[in-house]
Amino acid sequence: MMTAFLIVCGLLIAVLLATLFIEQNGKILGTLLWVLGALAATLLCGLIFQHLLGEKAAFANPWAFLLLILPTGLLALKSVGVKTWLPRVAYSRTQAALQESSSRAALTQWLPSVLFTAALVLWIVALARPVILHRTAIPPTQGVDIILVMDASASMQRQDFYPNRFTAALRTADKFIQKRVNDRIGLVVFSRRAMLQAPLTLDHEAVRDLLNALYLGMIDPNYTAIGDAVGVAMSHLKDSQATSKIIILLTDGASNAGTIDPRLAAQAAASYGIKLYTIATASPPGSGAYSSQEEEIDEGLLMEMAKTAGGQFYRAKNELELATIYDKINELEKTTFTSDIRTNQSDFYLPFILAGLLLLGVGLVLEKLFLIRIP
Repeated sequence: MMTAFLIVCGLLIAVLLATLFIEQNGKILGTLLWVLGALAATLLCGLIFQHLLGEKAAFANPWAFLLLILPTGLLALKSVGVKTWLPRVAYSRTQAALQESSSRAALTQWLPSVLFTAALVLWIVALARPVILHRTAIPPTQGVDIILVMDASASMQRQDFYPNRFTAALRTADKFIQKRVNDRIGLVVFSRRAMLQAPLTLDHEAVRDLLNALYLGMIDPNYTAIGDAVGVAMSHLKDSQATSKIIILLTDGASNAGTIDPRLAAQAAASYGIKLYTIATASPPGSGAYSSQEEEIDEGLLMEMAKTAGGQFYRAKNELELATIYDKINELEKTTFTSDIRTNQSDFYLPFILAGLLLLGVGLVLEKLFLIRIP
């Protein structure tokens, strides 16, 4: 539209310059000035319309604005052509000339024509099909698939973390979930047995609700089946088509139950392209009033599992360190966000059609009932 506006403005300036040097054919130049001026004004209105709505508006059929030559030509023909080509009779009566130039005579002659022309212009704008654009950013369909594996054994009730290890682990995991907006997340809880609590999903609110509903004792809490927990998580990740698949295992003990050897589980995870991060959650033995007197964690096993499956091992001595660990994992496993912009459009031509019909009706009423011309 901007290109058409500039072209019309250029032609308008050229005709104006031509009127300074060409005295003959003044009627033709006047007609061109009228047509080009009307076109420029209409295109300017279209540009203002687009500027006010920014990228939210457009015209699906901008070529239709070429038809604006019709209403502008009709007005030009009425104002210039009719007087030029129709036969004229000279009158000596000045009263007739005064009546012809009166306000009512001018309204009678011009108002219906202007209304009919405006209606035609509005219908041409409707034919250009103004549309309102709605742009939506579509997140990637394949991001990172993450399964959180949470230890719910009896030792997680120790109070070297406030108020205990289990509650601190739930809080930090909840914050981690809130940061992974575009990733599918699942949840596995384990102690003597491993149980899937939430399958992989983008419904993070549901996962958070299930996470915060966990409690110590929901499974026999006297044992820790680390291998089985990794196996359950792996079985729900192995067929994933995500760009990256990871398991975050949080525990405060050594593996002493289950049917799957933790090292074999880590090897199987690696074979499926699943990365394993292991987090040991316990303060050092004898470091505080609530810490254990002997080492509870098999650090060597957790380190070996993480190394085998391409991840890392972390040791958290308090909740602050645990939160820092989740932040590190969040940075290491960034999702490459290449959003797809989907544009939907809704037509906005109906108001122009209705406005054109209204002007047409008003013009007909005025012409037939109020502004009656008597030859």
